[in-house]
Amino acid sequence: MAATETLDTRLHTWARETPRQTFLVSPETRRTLSYGELHDFRQRLAAHYDAHGIAAGDAVAMLLGNGLAAAALFIGTMASARVIVPLNLLSQGAQLAYTIEHCDCRLVWTSAEHEARVREAVRGIDRAIEVCVIDPDSTDWLARASASSDTQAGADDIALLMYTSGTTGRPKGALLSHANLLHAAGNVARWHSLTPADRVLSALPLYHINGQVIATLTPFVSGGSIVAPRRFSVSTWWALATEHRCTWLNMVPTIIAYLLNAAADDPAGTASIRRRITGIRFGRSASAPLPAEHHRAFEALFGLPVIEAMGMT
Repeated sequence: MAATETLDTRLHTWARETPRQTFLVSPETRRTLSYGELHDFRQRLAAHYDAHGIAAGDAVAMLLGNGLAAAALFIGTMASARVIVPLNLLSQGAQLAYTIEHCDCRLVWTSAEHEARVREAVRGIDRAIEVCVIDPDSTDWLARASASSDTQAGADDIALLMYTSGTTGRPKGALLSHANLLHAAGNVARWHSLTPADRVLSALPLYHINGQVIATLTPFVSGGSIVAPRRFSVSTWWALATEHRCTWLNMVPTIIAYLLNAAADDPAGTASIRRRITGIRFGRSASAPLPAEHHRAFEALFGLPVIEAMGMT
């Protein structure tokens, strides 16, 4: 990876070399987002920010569940030299208001589902904040605008403002640069020997560092793809993995526990699953310690190696 590379230069590379390659699959809507479409969205998004006076380096927040819009805004905002601030969907009113005020954003992307919460949160903030309500399952709502200034970010420029959960006090903001994110995702891709042929199944939310770096940016850096259901469901997990030909699984210990409990209730079904998932190379568990007995049981039941990892925001 070149010292000057950014998320934008990587996106330009994929759009030029593999524009039709799928980047994201939204299983509920059966819609996909290709690298070429993601690059086109980034261009439209940069023009939108320019037209609304949101300059390079400015913070833009989003409160969105998994889907095409969230992934496109997450990468597109950073690639257009702005700073993305993913807001925690589980935040209570006071915490949400604090985070929006603290990050100094002037725009929040959200959906109809969360609009009332966002408008209530911004009501007491002493600056103008635009609340943009969009379709979370599409990127068509962003109209083509006049050409943008196409400001380029540098490798050391901030791309992501990630807030901690606030369990020990107010949420703390962690600033991550393009270089930080590319190195983190690139290291994971190298450790797991990921290529453009690889596809991950991950239901982890984009407000969490795992959902951001491991589930989204690691496939992006390696030129691969992600199947991103809105939320985890034990009843559909293996069907999604096989239907969409996933080659690895991104999990947390809670997901593994749910899958083990379901396997205990349906031994015959588990044997069938094991026969159907031979294309999956490994599972990855992070975000919390994985109990050793769960680690061993999962590998024995499903015949998949599980790599346990840890990281820091």
